[in-house]
Amino acid sequence: MDVRNMQGNPGIWEELSWADLSSREKELWAALGWQQDQWDGGDAPSSADKDWHDLNSQEQVAATNLGFSEDMWNSTEDK
Repeated sequence: MDVRNMQGNPGIWEELSWADLSSREKELWAALGWQQDQWDGGDAPSSADKDWHDLNSQEQVAATNLGFSEDMWNSTEDK
């Protein structure tokens, strides 16, 4: 598996542990500042509180590859 299709439901990521993620998914989430300890219950990285336009280009590419659109990213509850 490369990157699962969240089918418009970003909540699927919250249902998975870090161990459940593929290596590609871990790589993309790491580009957004996530590591295993944060994913499995620690504090979220700063990218979680950013609006789309505040993400750098690498973060935007990672978010897009994870299935987020700008609107979807901006509507997540961490904002």
